[in-house]
Amino acid sequence: MTLRGTQQTSGVTTAIPTTVDNTAREVVQRMLWCTKVKPGVNDFSFDCYHSLATSSQTSLSDGSSRRAYSSDGTFGHRCKESEDDDFFRAYLQYSQASHMGVLDPGYKIFTSQRGYGSLLYTIRNRTLVVSGNPLCPPHHFRPLLEELRQFRTANCWRIAFMGVSRTFAEHSQKQGWLVLPFGRERVINPTTNEVLQNKCASKRMASQNRQLLDSKRGGITLGIYAPGINGIELERESELQTIYDDWREERNCKKRGNLQTFVTVFDLFSRRDITFFIYTRDREERINGFAALRTLGASSGFHLDPCIASSSAPRGITDLLVITAMKLLRGPGVSYLSLGYEPFLDLSKVPDKDCATARLAREVYRRVVDSAQLRGKKPYNDKFRPDEELSSGLYIVFPGGTSLLQQAVAVMHVANIKIRRLFV
Repeated sequence: MTLRGTQQTSGVTTAIPTTVDNTAREVVQRMLWCTKVKPGVNDFSFDCYHSLATSSQTSLSDGSSRRAYSSDGTFGHRCKESEDDDFFRAYLQYSQASHMGVLDPGYKIFTSQRGYGSLLYTIRNRTLVVSGNPLCPPHHFRPLLEELRQFRTANCWRIAFMGVSRTFAEHSQKQGWLVLPFGRERVINPTTNEVLQNKCASKRMASQNRQLLDSKRGGITLGIYAPGINGIELERESELQTIYDDWREERNCKKRGNLQTFVTVFDLFSRRDITFFIYTRDREERINGFAALRTLGASSGFHLDPCIASSSAPRGITDLLVITAMKLLRGPGVSYLSLGYEPFLDLSKVPDKDCATARLAREVYRRVVDSAQLRGKKPYNDKFRPDEELSSGLYIVFPGGTSLLQQAVAVMHVANIKIRRLFV
């Protein structure tokens, strides 16, 4: 699906023909259809072939209709296995930006045997690190984690949590666990955003967008790829994958010797049912940038990540992609577009400031910030005018005990922090 941009005299929004805009609106609405349904035992789920399929159930000897299992995070399509259904239901209701690991082959799934919910995790330093909140209502946190404890004990794994919300942080504090605020999630509200209303658009961004979309100057065209709705195009996916692989390789070369924190390595097409892509093409019809949007069940919105451009792309492509995503979501009234993690520049908000553990955490984090060059994230996000009322805190949780240090090391490994580099 191609969205042809046309020049505007003012503002930074992209001009999209009405017929195409309506088609894009349908894509967004159908991507979010499932998140507004609270599935039960015999409810429907939306599969990657845009058909409706009833989720089958398997009865257990204790009367439960679900099975406990742990599986790879690269579980293909909705129709693949019935055991994926329980996780998918939990994802549709409770997923947040912190669950980006659903697209990372390094993450796995744990699902409750008794229907308490699911969670995403990865193993580092013999520690099971949970990514984001458990995918369940708060009153199921305790029984779900008890089932997880039995699973961990059998494998001799410790536990830690990364990227959880205030709700789970408060639950953790009641358990006496160490809770460290490390950042926040920044969120754009496309329905009220000042940039789209041309109230505060920067002249540079406006000029770039006009030039890029002018057929006589930039010659950029926009398109949408929604394989879960319109079908799979392997050639298109190959182009997008090449852009992503080249971008990662270039970034790794530039960052060599420095830290690259909070890195997720995406398998872009592992979950076609919950992801769609906005891309840009040059005059020769070559893709030179794209943004991936993943559905978020907890907020009936989307997480925008990655948003990248090729090395040959003209300046301003990623800005254009963000603005286009905002405009496409504004049409059907989607009020939640997450920009993901924005780490704090210091841990001044860490509780128990006199605690030796807290002091050590602040010192290590200061070194991370200095080495990883995190200071540019906030200014970049700010230019799109995120809604501060939608911003929410992000926390790391260590249950502690004698394995606190090992838990911390595991989380640092997940965040791709090379510990030895912090002290050289």
